[in-house]
Amino acid sequence: MSADPYLARGDSTAAPPAHDEARDMVGRAEREERSGHRALARSLYEQSLRCRYPGLEPSLVADALCGIARTWQLDGDSEAALDCLEVATQVSALSGLDAAHGRALNIRAVIFWQRGDLDLADELYVEAHRLGARAGDVRLTAMTAQNRGIVANVRGDLTRALAHYRESLTAYEGLAMSREVCGALNNLGMLYTDMGKWDEADAAYRQASAVAEREGDRAAHLLVMCNMAELALSRGRVDDAESVCGRALPLAQALGDAGAAAELRKHRGIIARERGRMVEAEAEFTLGAAQASLRQDVLLQAELARELAELLAQQGRYRETVQSINRSHRLFEQLRARRDLVDLDRRASRLEDGFLDMVRRWGESIESKDAYTQGHCLRVADLACAVAQRAGIEPRRMFWFRVGALLHDVGKIDIPAEILNKPGRLSAEEWALMRSHPEAGVELLKEVDFPEDVVPVILSHHEKWDGSGYPHGLAGEAIPLVARILGLADAYDALTTARSYKAGVPHERAIEILRGDAGTHFDPTLVPLFEAVLEERRGTAGL
Repeated sequence: MSADPYLARGDSTAAPPAHDEARDMVGRAEREERSGHRALARSLYEQSLRCRYPGLEPSLVADALCGIARTWQLDGDSEAALDCLEVATQVSALSGLDAAHGRALNIRAVIFWQRGDLDLADELYVEAHRLGARAGDVRLTAMTAQNRGIVANVRGDLTRALAHYRESLTAYEGLAMSREVCGALNNLGMLYTDMGKWDEADAAYRQASAVAEREGDRAAHLLVMCNMAELALSRGRVDDAESVCGRALPLAQALGDAGAAAELRKHRGIIARERGRMVEAEAEFTLGAAQASLRQDVLLQAELARELAELLAQQGRYRETVQSINRSHRLFEQLRARRDLVDLDRRASRLEDGFLDMVRRWGESIESKDAYTQGHCLRVADLACAVAQRAGIEPRRMFWFRVGALLHDVGKIDIPAEILNKPGRLSAEEWALMRSHPEAGVELLKEVDFPEDVVPVILSHHEKWDGSGYPHGLAGEAIPLVARILGLADAYDALTTARSYKAGVPHERAIEILRGDAGTHFDPTLVPLFEAVLEERRGTAGL
């Protein structure tokens, strides 16, 4: 039990007037909170706690503290929210108030869910559900069931999510709690959207929107509209999405809901991009990213960076594209590293496919200057990756190795086409310029925070085993393994492809040349491995 003399032990039969005043103040605060007036609601909750006279019940204190925590959480100050919840948890636990304790745990779980710690969030939801059931608090069990559905949905367990959502909706309908019914319908809409059940999602959102409007719950209506816009975009209905965003953004600004505003900026950016309004789209994505960063919403930051990358790619701004999509990839990895999340794995996998596609398109844009190297980067990347896998490169490194392989000639972007396509031998000056492309490529990408193998592949793929290569004259194992592998694949493709100054040689002759250069130009242990991979690939292709 609390030693605070101002907290009653719950056994008084007649509360003093101060208690009634405080309880009325909490009720007013809850109404203001539902209307989106969080600063006023927080002030009222705080005032209720200042009515500190004997008889102020622990349940009222816990309710007020939870209310303050909710307003801080929605305003993006999760640390202030957690401080309030720590006290609310202690008060309710020491007083044996299972329902109040469960409500405090539920809000804590929401905060940790938003931070990406889904395991801890789910543990807290389970405990809150247990406390609610023990207290006979159907509202709390419905709330925690709904939140567990959210966790299951994020993890990609859609069947479990659907069961939790239906449990929650049934309970709220039985309690005639319209506001909570709206939330449950909204979550069902999101789930149906993820399942590709557009009509079911639309029906759920429309029901939720009608309930929110009828109840005057502007915050809930805003949330539903954000999701309706996303559904419209998923269905390719850009006009519908634009109409919804046009109504929702002013409401988000009026309510001071930075999270919803950031989400809507993402939608508006996609709409502008689809309309060809590229400057407007970039501004929307940039503003949304800033708002998401302030709220520490890692998932939304990752999604905004991905959408911006697509915009930049459409404009041919490939260096910025790679920079933006690399940021998105790192953010997804940050989330995935916290916990093994199936849905994030799926999203990150889709992002990686898009990343490689954009890198390939950049490589092709560079190759377009050279009439003789069309498809070179893709061929070299495919072959080098096959060899790297056989050489034991860890699977987690293969994605970035492929990125480096696709970009290995990115430094040629500033070499004049007349030099790239020159028939005959290059002059000493032209050859010096050509030899500068590895360092030029690294310089071009210096602002992109690539991990591991990308830079070594670009910088060192023209180094030779005997130290006669460029740009740094590295020798032997001082040359990174990834660069040695890429160098072999690059040389093979150069030998077998016609150039302005020579015809391509047959496969057998190319292999003879590589064997002859083993121990001088190439790692002697890699050449037999490279040859074996080539033979397997040729056999599979029936060559």
